[in-house]
Amino acid sequence: MSSLYPAKLIAFIIAPQTSLKDAWLSAISFQFGALEHKGEFFPFCKTDYYKAEMGENLHRGVISFEGLIEPENIGAYKNKAIELENSLKNETGGRALNIDIGYMDSDKIVLPSTKRGPFKLYAGGEIWLDMVLTYAKGNFKPTEWAFADFKENPYKRDLLLIREKYKRALHGKT
Repeated sequence: MSSLYPAKLIAFIIAPQTSLKDAWLSAISFQFGALEHKGEFFPFCKTDYYKAEMGENLHRGVISFEGLIEPENIGAYKNKAIELENSLKNETGGRALNIDIGYMDSDKIVLPSTKRGPFKLYAGGEIWLDMVLTYAKGNFKPTEWAFADFKENPYKRDLLLIREKYKRALHGKT
């Protein structure tokens, strides 16, 4: 790893509860590497944004992958996530799941996006970076512009567990 600041690859997954199948997790793992942590999935009901494409009863949870990545490569991971989403269609031709790939480092969680926005930084290659959570004093805190579910942060327990695994990986204690 040549990066001075390696990061932990994570993904927030949105899918209908009935679609949280081992097959999806296997496909994700095949694309991004062995799963290290699969968090609890919570009802995703703060917006109807995905309802027309993905249906009802959506849930979101966070997963992480073994090892560390170079955060400057997150755009390539985002493109792989888009390819995977497009390959996993539901019966109506929409996405069966939404994969918000991103990274965690010592003090933040960053999600790349193909959509620009007032608080996103351009990273090149039509990718913008959105810092959605910051870490300080033992807790993840949402940014002012974070999604509504991040503001409630039901993922806190899982994110803290992933952060501990990240710290161990940084110090070579896997």
